[in-house]
Amino acid sequence: MLVLLVIPIFVAWQLLNSRFNSTDPTVAGRPLSNPHTHLHVIALGDKAGTLYLGTHYGLFTSTDGGNTWPEARGALNSMMIMSIAVSPANPRDLAVIGRPTTGAAFQGSLYFSADGGANWQAGNAPAGLSPSAYLFSLQAGTANGGQFYAFYEYAGWYETRDMGGHWYPITSGTLSAMLTPTLLTDYTDPNHLYLGGEQGLYESRDDGRHWNQITAVSGNVLSIVASRTVPRVIFCSTEEGKLYRWREGDSQISSIAGLPMKSAPERLAIDPTGKILYGMVGGDLWSSHDGGTTWRHRSQFDRSDMVSLIVNPLNANHSYAGFFLPAKVVSSTDGGGTWQVLTE
Repeated sequence: MLVLLVIPIFVAWQLLNSRFNSTDPTVAGRPLSNPHTHLHVIALGDKAGTLYLGTHYGLFTSTDGGNTWPEARGALNSMMIMSIAVSPANPRDLAVIGRPTTGAAFQGSLYFSADGGANWQAGNAPAGLSPSAYLFSLQAGTANGGQFYAFYEYAGWYETRDMGGHWYPITSGTLSAMLTPTLLTDYTDPNHLYLGGEQGLYESRDDGRHWNQITAVSGNVLSIVASRTVPRVIFCSTEEGKLYRWREGDSQISSIAGLPMKSAPERLAIDPTGKILYGMVGGDLWSSHDGGTTWRHRSQFDRSDMVSLIVNPLNANHSYAGFFLPAKVVSSTDGGGTWQVLTE
């Protein structure tokens, strides 16, 4: 009798386990339709309309701005894709952080593609990492297609220029101890970096060999973005409620007075020309058309789990936003005033 009871229980467990660990979308062509998936990040690709989703069950790609998703299963679909970096020097070169969706594995791994995501290979981890080092984020450099930066909590920032073949540190000491830093690269000077976090804002002119603190910016840096104009216009928001603005080469950095929102934006996004600056404050989206001097409230989202806000580099009024759970991607073509769901 016991055996007869165990058999249906075991079969039921297998069915439930298969269901809960299925890596397939529930509905073909809808990558977020699996109710157990999360969205971790979205990124724009090398061609107009190319959009990547980093989900709990792999990487999905659309080539028409998210209107259709042809893949039945995501690439690297046994992995949670936590971060996506697309090289501006060669946008066919991609890097992602993948973390196993099941099992006891805690540490993530780096994966690289040289053909826009069609094929992937695992990259090396930096040598000598401590067991406590936790792979947290990834960013592309601008020197060549193989240049990427990876941030490990409790270890700091590392750089590769050969698609993960070799790594070397660009931070040390207290800068490596930052827990949630943000890195800003320079499209015209690959050696010029800004690094912000709870210790403030730092600048390097020699690709991380030396760092100087920018004392004019005070407080925990929440977000830093820049236009791609020459000279660049840079915006930096801090936890102290200040939004700083300066033009590359300026001798002084000042905060913008009279912000209409309750605090400085915790998330910033900007188009390459600097025409529109977007800022998220809680669930509220604001935009500025004059470099942050005046702001207009555009939308209020009824959720606080946004994971990405990105602007189409070819159209400043076209932006995408992604949300964690329930996973959703939305798009706006009118500067954030109205939004259309792309993944339902």
